[in-house]
Amino acid sequence: MEPLSRIRLVVLAAIMGVVSWGVSRTAVNSGASPMSVPWTVIAIAVALAGVVVWLGWTVRQYRRGKNPGLSGLRAARTAVFAQAAAYTGAIMTGAFGGYGLAIAVEWSHGPRRDVAISAFIAAAGGLVIVVGALLAEHWCKDDGGNDENQGGSAPA
Repeated sequence: MEPLSRIRLVVLAAIMGVVSWGVSRTAVNSGASPMSVPWTVIAIAVALAGVVVWLGWTVRQYRRGKNPGLSGLRAARTAVFAQAAAYTGAIMTGAFGGYGLAIAVEWSHGPRRDVAISAFIAAAGGLVIVVGALLAEHWCKDDGGNDENQGGSAPA
């Protein structure tokens, strides 16, 4: 499995930010009222980051020999889940960051400032997911010091 590319995550977040900013500016300029980002988005983002870190921690303990009951398949699934969560967090960071920037143009207007702040907090939640996922993926990586076929025959 190929490790996560931080550059790819940044590019994905930037693309999503530009698209989100453009769509949001177009909508606001045509008369639409921006909506505040619900607090549940932030809560779910933090919960997802916690789950990813917890699963990564169990794999880390397995690799250190402290959790022998964990299967290699679960460790591989955890690494894939961490990568998927990192991409999700990058998309969230870019989308909510672009939305917040589009609304922040009118910072002096109180209600729009509140919407921009909620979008920036949601973007920070996406960043929390990315950091947690990168940490979990790091814990799941093979150091390269182990033999590829430790336990017997090669997989079919």
